[in-house]
Amino acid sequence: MPLLAAHGARSLKDEPGTLKFDILVPREDASKLLIHEVYQDDAALAAHRNAPSIAQFRAESAALGAVKITATWCTPAE
Repeated sequence: MPLLAAHGARSLKDEPGTLKFDILVPREDASKLLIHEVYQDDAALAAHRNAPSIAQFRAESAALGAVKITATWCTPAE
């Protein structure tokens, strides 16, 4: 959790298109995390996925072992 929180803080600070980075713990399963991220546009998301912070997070968290990540890309309802 501290590594993910640090990654989120770096993303918000260093990536202008990163608008929101929240870490949520589901009440029914504290062994899981839900990350809610909001980006200005698709270009900002692409920049985030290639930013130094994500590489740093991956390197720092590698010792934790395999982590299953499921992502759902959403578009705001109009």
